[in-house]
Amino acid sequence: MYSLMGTQIDKKNIGLAKLLAGLRDDLDIYCLISVNADKIIQKGVGELFFGHVQQRAIENISLCIFKIYEYENKHELNSIGGILRHLDKVDSKILNELEIIRFIRRYDGPLELDDRIFALEKTFKRFRKKYRDDLRRFEIVRHKKIAHSEYNISIKTLPSYHAMEQLFNFGVDFYELVSSAFIRVGPADLKNRRVKLCLKRLLQDLGIEDIEDDMH
Repeated sequence: MYSLMGTQIDKKNIGLAKLLAGLRDDLDIYCLISVNADKIIQKGVGELFFGHVQQRAIENISLCIFKIYEYENKHELNSIGGILRHLDKVDSKILNELEIIRFIRRYDGPLELDDRIFALEKTFKRFRKKYRDDLRRFEIVRHKKIAHSEYNISIKTLPSYHAMEQLFNFGVDFYELVSSAFIRVGPADLKNRRVKLCLKRLLQDLGIEDIEDDMH
């Protein structure tokens, strides 16, 4: 059976997986500290440290999401768009078409198109358009606060945690699709929560009870 293992697409997909794995950990760190902030403060132990970690987590979230959804042709990116640029060169005979159709259907893409790679790209663009304002805010944070430090720039709010999770989930679903439908290998588990469990245990060791772990 033909496989794309070891090709540029495979290597880019591995790069995407690493970005997503880091994003998962940062989302969990940001969430746990945020929803338990009052209890951490009341405990009076480590509140400055946890506040610093929370700030760094949200900066990393902004940077990772920007990288995952970056869509330009000047550089060879490990982004979703960077992978899509190479998928249209793949022989359609080797595709697992059923899995591609499932992905397109899940994200309300154009199923009427016979060119499945083109339909996949249209699905991605439609999803990016849905979260256009959120992605734009992450882009501003990346350009004006993280990569550069512009004078007198004030960014008061970021997209909701729900939007962050939706952007993460789409990225994971795309990575898994490329792994199974193109490269023909089982994907890594990017939804494990080992860092989250470690942080919960740390908070428990500090004597914090009834730890919340979800942003409602």
